[in-house]
Amino acid sequence: MTDQPTRHHAGVERAVPEQPFRSVGFTISTTGYAIAKRFRQALAPLGLEPREFALLRAVASSEGVSQQAIAEQMGVAPSRMVAFVDGLEARGLLERRQNPDDRRARALFLTPAGRALLERAFTRAVEHERTLCGELTPEERERLLELLARVGARVGIPPGVHAGMGHSALADE
Repeated sequence: MTDQPTRHHAGVERAVPEQPFRSVGFTISTTGYAIAKRFRQALAPLGLEPREFALLRAVASSEGVSQQAIAEQMGVAPSRMVAFVDGLEARGLLERRQNPDDRRARALFLTPAGRALLERAFTRAVEHERTLCGELTPEERERLLELLARVGARVGIPPGVHAGMGHSALADE
């Protein structure tokens, strides 16, 4: 006989642990959902989605790089990247330019409007991060990032890649 309390349900006896089972997967999932929702809300007044913010950031850090190279860097399938870029280009935030070294490749650049929007969005992103980590020391924040990166690697998420962007390693999900 076990020392743990038992519960009876329909004639079945089972052990009930002292503490409820705590699941890393459930905790990350539910926390991630809430964080993503709040981030989406923070960007909404700017008319920007988180994935668009990610693309603007990637272009800003790699201006003049081909659309294909940025897609690979972000882990986005080429077909999805075309749609993302088309949408931002139609809004006047990005522009494709002919690559002087390769006429088949198109280089991506932020427009002045794209750069201004990215600055405003980045301010909101930093405030969002401060709110999230307000109870953590800088060391705890870094440790949390390290641990989450290790868990992410176990499920096939490359560093710096958002699983929702359509990465090929996650395509079967």
